[in-house]
Amino acid sequence: MTKWITAALLFISIGSLQAQQVFVSLDQYTDYALQHNPSLQQAVLNEKVEEQNKNSAIAPLLPTANAAATLTDNLILNTQVVAFNGVTQEFRFGTKYALNPYGNLNVNLINASNFQGLTIAKKNQELAAANTALSIEQIKLSIAQAYYLYLLYQSNFDFTQRNLNNADTLLHITQVRFDNQYIDELDLNRSKSTQLQADNQLNQSRVLMEKALNNLKLIAGMNVTDKLVIQDKLVIQDIPLAEAITANMYARPELRASMLRTQIAGMSSTREKLRFAPELSGFANYGVTGLNNNFKFTDASQKWYKASAIGLTLNVPVFAGGIKYYSVQKAKLNQQIAALDQQNTQLKTAKEDQDLVLDFVKAKGDLKARQQQLALSDRNYNLALIKYRNESLTYDNLVNVQNEMLAAQQQMLQAEADYVTSQYKIKLINSYDKK
Repeated sequence: MTKWITAALLFISIGSLQAQQVFVSLDQYTDYALQHNPSLQQAVLNEKVEEQNKNSAIAPLLPTANAAATLTDNLILNTQVVAFNGVTQEFRFGTKYALNPYGNLNVNLINASNFQGLTIAKKNQELAAANTALSIEQIKLSIAQAYYLYLLYQSNFDFTQRNLNNADTLLHITQVRFDNQYIDELDLNRSKSTQLQADNQLNQSRVLMEKALNNLKLIAGMNVTDKLVIQDKLVIQDIPLAEAITANMYARPELRASMLRTQIAGMSSTREKLRFAPELSGFANYGVTGLNNNFKFTDASQKWYKASAIGLTLNVPVFAGGIKYYSVQKAKLNQQIAALDQQNTQLKTAKEDQDLVLDFVKAKGDLKARQQQLALSDRNYNLALIKYRNESLTYDNLVNVQNEMLAAQQQMLQAEADYVTSQYKIKLINSYDKK
């Protein structure tokens, strides 16, 4: 019996291990999330749609062939009255049934507009790939922000645990001093209130961690009931300022997509102009016609009359009510809009890169200052606690020192958040030079 219980517990434990996802680094979690993120999957599908659009653009350039058959039932045959030498006679022309199977072949020999359409379709496929890369960049930023937010909440949880321990110690000291009648009940009650507040903050911090973890599940395409474990800690790694941004701006997906949109707008303008160009196409057809009054076309005696032709068709646009002219003007305006959008995107990208460098410099200096400030605040609180225990410091002064320490903790967390976020953005931008 014990053997079966042990096997069952082992099976359950193996199942639970298989059901949970465990990650030890941001890169590992990012790789998993990119494979399961619904937004990125949609971007990949859009890229496949553009591939099909390119295949569709090839169709007008290929020969087209079709086969058909016409069956005619002449309900009333045409009658012609002929008068000759005073004699009138009626003649009925035709047969009751006529069957005409035939086939046609058409091919575009010269159609500049369609050829330009194929070029545009290929460029749209490149644009879809650039948009996918842009989606990956945006999703990576969202992943990093959510991941670091969870780690920051984890650090905050560690702080609140330590603060609760401090509050327990303070309450114990205050209780001893009250029992020895060194302080009145007011300071004791205030100490109890501080301990309750620290306990409440610990619970709130735990909830924030759970919410951040649920957000990570959503980004990775997981259900909220799935098991997700992040075995990672927030580690601050310094990078030299000289290596802040080294990537070529034109390798960025956003600017790359904007440049492609400008090129496509120019190609579309050219295509509208090419609609005024003459078009040349070739055709060939072959068919047979069978005539019968009794609908016996399968009879061996049935005669079939052949007909065939080949030729060229030259189409020269002359006037189409101004539709083509206005289409050209509209395409020119779209081209100007796309060029302005590219210029604006280029200026914005350069400005954002410069701002990112400035933010990184600020975050780096601020983080160093906050680290020193937190270390000093922790030291001051420990000294103040010793003085309070030795009855050389009032409770109000101790509370002031404690509040300074709590404020330093939050400032430290904010500094870490700003630093790791700007650092990751720089790392992501510099990764484009490796492609």
